[in-house]
Amino acid sequence: MNKADFSNVEESVLFYTEIVYNNFIMFTVKKLKQFLPKSAIIHITGYLVILSIFSRLLGLFRDRLLTSNFETSILDAYFSAFRIPDFLYNILILGTLSSAFIPLFSKLIHRKDKQQEAQSLVDDVLLIVGVVMGIISVIMVVFAPYLVKLVAISYEGQKLVDAVTLTRIMAISPFIFSISSVLSSVLNAYKKFIIVALAPIVYNIGIIIGIIWFYPIWGVPGLGYGVVLGAIFHLLIQIPSVLKLNISLNVDTKLYIKNLKRLWELYWPRLLVIDTAMLSLFIGTIIASTKPDAVTYFTLAFNLNALPLGVIAISFATAIFPFLTESYAREDEESFRDYVIEGISKNLLLLIPIMMLMLNFRSQIVRIVYGGGGFGWEETKITFQTFTILALSIPFQGLIPLLSRALFARHDTKTPMIVGIIGMLINIFLAIVLSHYWGVLGVAAAFSITMVISCLIYGFIIFRAINHGSVTKTIIYGVQVSIWSLGMLGIAYIFKQLIGSFIGTNTLISLVIQVLGASAPALAIYIFITWKLGLTKVLSNKNKTK
Repeated sequence: MNKADFSNVEESVLFYTEIVYNNFIMFTVKKLKQFLPKSAIIHITGYLVILSIFSRLLGLFRDRLLTSNFETSILDAYFSAFRIPDFLYNILILGTLSSAFIPLFSKLIHRKDKQQEAQSLVDDVLLIVGVVMGIISVIMVVFAPYLVKLVAISYEGQKLVDAVTLTRIMAISPFIFSISSVLSSVLNAYKKFIIVALAPIVYNIGIIIGIIWFYPIWGVPGLGYGVVLGAIFHLLIQIPSVLKLNISLNVDTKLYIKNLKRLWELYWPRLLVIDTAMLSLFIGTIIASTKPDAVTYFTLAFNLNALPLGVIAISFATAIFPFLTESYAREDEESFRDYVIEGISKNLLLLIPIMMLMLNFRSQIVRIVYGGGGFGWEETKITFQTFTILALSIPFQGLIPLLSRALFARHDTKTPMIVGIIGMLINIFLAIVLSHYWGVLGVAAAFSITMVISCLIYGFIIFRAINHGSVTKTIIYGVQVSIWSLGMLGIAYIFKQLIGSFIGTNTLISLVIQVLGASAPALAIYIFITWKLGLTKVLSNKNKTK
């Protein structure tokens, strides 16, 4: 296709999505603005949290459809098929490319004489990413039987056939997501976060379509088609917003080497930093595959563990990253420090009590989300035991995205690389040792211990980098929040027992009432006390954004 043809496609996409964009998406954004404060970081994070909550709830509905309608043997194959495509995408693109692309692209778009270079950077990255990930997708399709045996050691018979089939179908999704990720980075650099936050929602819708409509038509392959459809939705929803920024999506083989060289210098150290959470899931899948149905239990527990992280920690880290980058570019160290300390306090204030509540209602949550069909008490028990171990490190998991992005904003990719390698080695060693005694629970324990250690290392490094003297105050703040969160936990436990004794816990409705009825008063008391003690004032730091 030549440039003229591509331009026609571009115009058609813009025309046919204009109505949806203006009448649905922008209507949603305008409504959200009525309920959010004016502070830039809180304002943006509020949008992302609301949309992320909806996305995560949709994801839980997706998982409930899976556990309620499919045997664990099919779920094992389904979840295992995700591992290699997701693993490669996470290593090569997600968080890796964006962490290098956004600072460089932001620097170009804020200079009037560099606009053409910014456009060239987008064109060049789209071309390179498309070619590289396209080749990788083809390799995954061809060698799927051998790749599956890496993550599903003991699979045989129909389970192995299903895992290979699904892997081949899902192999195209990293290619689509890679293109979509470049567009997300462009939108994030322009602080257009809403559309990026909507993308995971339509992705889940595609998967749900696969479960409800494609599976009855094509069987197990239909589940894979749903994943690919979701990836296409993830890409298409972002194109109109990118075009509105006057960023064209041309395929130009003439590369601008200077900026690509700088991008590579920022990219390659991050490439070596294997995401600890993704690595843990990858290792966990391999180890769990040696035992019947264990892959399903570990993956479901991991998805629950990721719920508050995606809603709060990732949303805030995503929102604050461009502000950190901008502050560092302006050499405004005071503003940079304020953003970091503000982010730490917000994460602790929210994630510690959420962790307490999730631990208190762990069995109820698993039963509400995954109960039904063939997912009985024994399956629930294994899942919530694994979830309990993972959830113990939620506050530490939540701080790592913020602290690592603070270093990336300072164009320091080597330090996170070293921390990532240390975490990777610790995780592998602990997972091998602990899984020998406790199986899947040992893998979960290895993950939590690794996250705690990695977070502490990041904290030590970032406080030294920003020359901030309030380490002791930050620790005291975390202890105060923890103490009052424990008090909240006690109140929630008492209410849980009282409500359970009156209405029982045998139905879905009774479980929902128990969780909401016990957590609401406990949270209200926690919010009131932290407000009276002034702990919430940390959230009101002066916004220095210009």
